[in-house]
Order: sequence, then structure tokens, then C-alpha cells
Amino acid sequence: MGRLGIPSTRENDVQTCTIIEQDDTKWFVEGTVPGRRHGNVNHGFRITASICHTKTRFQECLIFDNPVYGRVLVLDGIVQLSTFDEYIYHEMLVHPVMFAHPNPRRVVIIGGGDGGTLREVLRHDPEEVVMIDIDEEFVKIAAEHLPSLSNGAFQDPRVRLLCEDASQALKQYEDLFDVAIIDCNDAIGTSEILFEDDFYATVSRALKTDGLCAVQTGSALDLDFLDQTRERIQRQLGATADFRMTIPVYHCGEYIFIAAGRGLDPLGPDVNLLKQRQAQRNISTKYWSPEIHHASQIQRPVTPLSCRSVS
Repeated sequence: MGRLGIPSTRENDVQTCTIIEQDDTKWFVEGTVPGRRHGNVNHGFRITASICHTKTRFQECLIFDNPVYGRVLVLDGIVQLSTFDEYIYHEMLVHPVMFAHPNPRRVVIIGGGDGGTLREVLRHDPEEVVMIDIDEEFVKIAAEHLPSLSNGAFQDPRVRLLCEDASQALKQYEDLFDVAIIDCNDAIGTSEILFEDDFYATVSRALKTDGLCAVQTGSALDLDFLDQTRERIQRQLGATADFRMTIPVYHCGEYIFIAAGRGLDPLGPDVNLLKQRQAQRNISTKYWSPEIHHASQIQRPVTPLSCRSVS
């Protein structure tokens, strides 16, 4: 078990992307996601073109094309995004907290090496964005093979990219950022520490008193893990709000992001004020909307099908 109570999917911190051949067709099989699906469910993707398969210092990276999802990114055997639906992920991670804040001038992004989160943050016209991602080689790979994700964002002069360990690099900042967005991988390997109390305390110190934080949390199937993570966030960052969405490329489809804040309400303002801010900032979106913002906060009741841990 990992330190967060979810099964580790790594052996000596190395994950092999599983590719099989069937009738002269290559398939990527995602069977190693963390949580209760590990070892119980496989998720297959036909590979029509293999774009990149390499190991960086920190992770194994696979990029391929698929007839349904377009270009697909896999890190350490786990699907991270597809060009078909990545806008849902990035809009719902970024815009709830950015629009909830009346004036997000300074933003820090933890992870997000593909550039999609940075792309969406820059649409709010901040003064400064600090992005901390440990894997410089992956940032370059994504920029080359997934250019629509960053869309030139790394060349923006307002962006400062630090290719360092975020758990340490963030400690140099105190009472500086209006918004923090944690866009890291699942809670295994080098990302595991980014889901712990100590790191959330570091994020809290880096935020201003009215700062907001968004956290990529995980699958809606893993309610025990979500509860544990939410409690840790609340201890260090204040009140929380869950945002639920469906991202088709992911193993279970439904994902949960958590927003948190002390001075500002992480639920965000009402629909009318959200519409006003969206118009003032001249931001058009494909998925997020003021109505979706609040509708996604409605969580279904816990039932036997809600996938609490079972023996």
C-alpha cells in the first residue's frame, strides 16, 4: 500500500506501459491505475500510430494516436489526457478557482508539464505565473508532440518555469500567490508527497490570506481516498468544494477536483457574478460555464454502487 492508503502500481518505481499485438493491431492496455480498480479492470486503446515511447529521469512516457480520442498521453502506464477531451479536464481544474477569485494576479501551478493548465490560466491575464514541474525532459516532449496543449504558453514572458521538486521549491514563497493549482499525477511515485499534509501546509503558506487552491484529486470510484485527501486539504487550506465531471478517456470516466480557501468561498460566487467576470475577462470556454460551475458541485448520494472499499 502507498502512504495514502492506495495500492502502489510500481515495482522499484518503474512502470511498464503494456502494449499488446492482436491481429497485426497494437493496443495499449491500461490496467494499472491506482485504487480499487488496480488489478481488477483493464482499459484498452487501439494504437493507430506510435508517436513517442521513452523514459525520462522520472517517468515512462508513451504518446500514441487513437481513432476515437486522437492523441493520447500515458505516464507510467496511466492515461493522463487525450486531445479529444483534455479541455474538460483543464477548464474544470482552472476556471472554478480563477473565476472565484476577483483578481488573480499571481498564480502558481504544481505539475502540469503538458502545458494545458498553463494555457487556461494565461487566459485570465495574470501578471505572473510560476510553474513547478520536476521533469524538464517531459515538458519538452509534450511541447513537441502535444503542441495544442500549451499552445505557445511556455514562451509567454509572464511565465517562470522551475524544473524542481515542488515539495521543496514552493517553500521559497510566502504570502504571494492568489491562486495555486495542483496538477500532478496520481498519488504514486514522485507525486505521492504532493498529496500529504506537509505539502498542503506549504501551499497554504505560499498563498495570500484570500488565496484559493485547486487540486486534481482522483477517480470518483475511490471515495475513501477522496475523503482522506479532502480532510488533509481542509486541515491546511480551509473550506473545500468538490467539482465532479466526466472525462471519457479516463478509466472510470468520472473525476473529482477539489477547490479550497480560507478567505474566499471555494464554492465561488453566484451564476450572475460568474457571468459578469467571464464577460469582463473575455474568456470563451468549451465546457466550463457559470451553470456547470455550480451544477458540478452537486454530488450523488453514497450508495452501495458508490464504491467504498469492500472486502
